Amino acid sequence: MTVAVMPRGIVRLADLAGRFVRVAHEEGLVAAVERARLFIRTRAVRPLQPRPTRIATPAVTLEPVRNINEMRARGPTISILTPVYNTPAGILDDAIQSVLRQTYPNWELCICDDGSTSAETLEVLERYRGVDWRLRIVRAPHNLNIARATNLAAELATGEFVGFLDHDDVLEADALDHIVRGIAGCPEADLIYTDEDKIEPDGTFSEPYLKPDWSPEQLLSVMYILHFMVVRKRLFLEIGGLRHEYVGSQDYDLALRATARARRVLHIPRVLYHWRKIPGSAAAVVDAKPEALRNAGRALQEFVASQDAGAKVLPGLLPGTYRIDWPLSPPVPVTLAIVAGCRRRVVPGRGDILLVENFLDSIIGKSTYPNYRLLVVDDNGELPSRVRRKVEARGGRVVSFERRPPFSFAKKTNFVFAHCETEHVILLNDDLEVISSDWIEVLTGICRRPGVGVVGGKLLFPDGRIQHAGIALGVNGMASHLFQNRPADRAAYCGYADIARNYSAVTAAAMATRLSVVREVGGFDERLPVDYNDVDFCLRVRAAGYRIVYTPHAQLYHFEKSSLPRTRQAAHERDFFERRWRPQILQDPFYHPLLPRDRLDCELTMWPLSA
Repeated sequence: MTVAVMPRGIVRLADLAGRFVRVAHEEGLVAAVERARLFIRTRAVRPLQPRPTRIATPAVTLEPVRNINEMRARGPTISILTPVYNTPAGILDDAIQSVLRQTYPNWELCICDDGSTSAETLEVLERYRGVDWRLRIVRAPHNLNIARATNLAAELATGEFVGFLDHDDVLEADALDHIVRGIAGCPEADLIYTDEDKIEPDGTFSEPYLKPDWSPEQLLSVMYILHFMVVRKRLFLEIGGLRHEYVGSQDYDLALRATARARRVLHIPRVLYHWRKIPGSAAAVVDAKPEALRNAGRALQEFVASQDAGAKVLPGLLPGTYRIDWPLSPPVPVTLAIVAGCRRRVVPGRGDILLVENFLDSIIGKSTYPNYRLLVVDDNGELPSRVRRKVEARGGRVVSFERRPPFSFAKKTNFVFAHCETEHVILLNDDLEVISSDWIEVLTGICRRPGVGVVGGKLLFPDGRIQHAGIALGVNGMASHLFQNRPADRAAYCGYADIARNYSAVTAAAMATRLSVVREVGGFDERLPVDYNDVDFCLRVRAAGYRIVYTPHAQLYHFEKSSLPRTRQAAHERDFFERRWRPQILQDPFYHPLLPRDRLDCELTMWPLSA
């Protein structure tokens, strides 16, 4: 019997048409059209093609540098540390040549041969030995390991900074030039890192990793700094260099300790390092080296325990990522401040529900945190008595807000803050539903960390698509929720939706903060009654010196657009927000300048050649 199989493209079109009809039926034709337009912008594009191999250039002719003093006057010396062990001749030659081709001349290449037994490796090293005073080679007495060999190479270094180049990787020709320009613009920089990509076995480039500016919470989730990392040598020596106890993740251990002591951490937003994929390498498969992952977890555990003795490192949502369980002992009182109305909505899978009652039931039924206080703000005393009784039965309060036209979410939020009696507050819409039973612990645990001002969780639509996973400025206009409408079970760009990291803003639909921070910045700006008030609040908190954190480990459903059905933004609020925050909108530090501005998924459609 022959089975007819429908072409995959036709099946896909039929599926999309069915989804359009379903959304039109449930949410209206306008919403369906908007959803279709968003899909076209964010999904229906060609994927990024591998960057072609670099144009072959001849090997550098090694000539002695005659005027050393003139060269040193141009800027600091950067000593590049490269441990070598049985590296194939052509690959090792590429690595060395990538340093010799640097447009910035004030460098040293300090190589430690870690007891290689390969004749071709030793032949390459002997060929380069002594031909340029900037190229220094030492041989270990026996195989040490990568950490100890790198430290031995560092003993040769005379530079003000040390950089780390693996023996099978390649630097872009202007890498050091950009590093030195960055240092000149930020003299207090003690650790500098760049973007990177990978070299496929066929020589093409792939997987460009465009990183955010310094993101402390992201480094606690994953070793995102990676390559090319440059550290002030004084700091490198002060913290004891690389530690062999964490071999395989010695760079992560170094990054944790160095960033904790650095005056400034500087990001150069350019792809300046090419990480070669070879069989069995972490460049090819993240969990190719289980011991390295275990050592990364051990290094991270030691680091977080030094900040809080009760902190624990747990596995993250993706391989090679981590989650920090910050202790709450004793559990501090937390106010759950719910900005309520009496709206009903038909929600798929739940039927016709009173939103605030559904949310309260999920809080009471699922939350494990023992010390929360309910504060429900009711519009004009419309809350049903049964809902009031549920709140009061849990020791909570209902306060009435006299709502008059025009609607002002900012004013209502400030009213909520004024009635809070605890330092820790989680501001909440009423159209939510708890997913993670420990959501209060997660949000509050991070919010208690020194330097953190606001924390937001991961919000999902009822069908499992992402509604909120952090807000980026200058994307699709003034500000947008990244990865919105993406299936939550599909990893986003660089895993950003599934790791704790820093953003410029998070949504007020589920926002943890502290009353002292609210008072310091003056609460929500009531000149933004409807639009951008939560983003503006986060930006003012950032301007006051605090970090904004997104965590995927506190998850709730969000039945968005239940609070205030709207079709367009207020032009005067948009203009006010743009005038106040134009520099930040043009350059969000947590959204790379080469990532697309007209998409929400961060997927590249052209190769990132420059910033």
